Amino acid sequence: MATTDQHRKSIAMGDSITRAIVVSVFFMIVIAPKADAGNRSGTVSGQFLKLPTNARVSAMGNAQAALAEGASSIGYNPAGILSVTNASFGGTYHQWFAEITHSFYSVAVNLQEWGTVGMGMTLLTTDDMPVTDQFFPEGTGQMFKSTDVAYTVSYARQISEDFGLGLSAKYIRSYLYNSDYRATSFAFDIGSIYDIPALRTRLGISIANLGKDLKYIYEQYSIPSVLRFGARITALREDDHLVYIALQVGRPNDAEEQYNLGVEYTFQNLVSLRTGYRFNYDTENWSGGLGLSLQSLGINGSLDYAYTNYKYLSGTHMFSTEIGF
Repeated sequence: MATTDQHRKSIAMGDSITRAIVVSVFFMIVIAPKADAGNRSGTVSGQFLKLPTNARVSAMGNAQAALAEGASSIGYNPAGILSVTNASFGGTYHQWFAEITHSFYSVAVNLQEWGTVGMGMTLLTTDDMPVTDQFFPEGTGQMFKSTDVAYTVSYARQISEDFGLGLSAKYIRSYLYNSDYRATSFAFDIGSIYDIPALRTRLGISIANLGKDLKYIYEQYSIPSVLRFGARITALREDDHLVYIALQVGRPNDAEEQYNLGVEYTFQNLVSLRTGYRFNYDTENWSGGLGLSLQSLGINGSLDYAYTNYKYLSGTHMFSTEIGF
């Protein structure tokens, strides 16, 4: 009798894995081609949705699909929140060009057999700018700013010991002039993580920003959807040394295929050195950074820093933290 029950459970687990694989293949075959519409530069809005939301990922060339871990993975592969043991908080501050500030905040909670849930907020704001017109080219005395924000809710579930799926829904608001001239949209992200212990490899697939267009007054623009396929390879694992290599190919709907490469070296699980490169990008190229574990302070968390170099503009600095509870 016990053998029969065990056999039934094995069949049920096999069916679950099969369904998960079928769903993932369906997403890749049916939905993903919509993310590849050739080079449509200048025709896609909501560009803040393309910015990295984690310093570790950014330092490693933005090879993000298979690096998804912690609450911050809500921003690029929702399946990554399955790594949260109890609860986790993530925060990122990114100082961009021209006094533009980009930030991301997230929280995830593990509900055990019910899966893992999370929430995130992405925010991009400009500094106050003077209002000018033909009569007052130096300014009318009024000020304005532009703001983009996306609110995200995520759910992820472990399908098998090595395979997990995640889904995010997001509400997007874009303000061109204070709270006036705004546009709104809804979008979805889908992600999966598949560990292959025998090959010391983790595979990640994510499809981001599948949703309706943003409409500003009379003009309508697509949002930046993208399909990413990545791998994280454990090149070295010893008592005091750990080396990851991350690879990714991306298919955005407003550019040609993009490729990402990242390397991370960790010493004694305390400090990490990272570098990466973005291939076939318009402006970004190399990046680097470091990470510090807070476990020596009795805190389950980390602090991360990333620098990204640009061909024609000054580089940007990003700071992130992830704290587990």
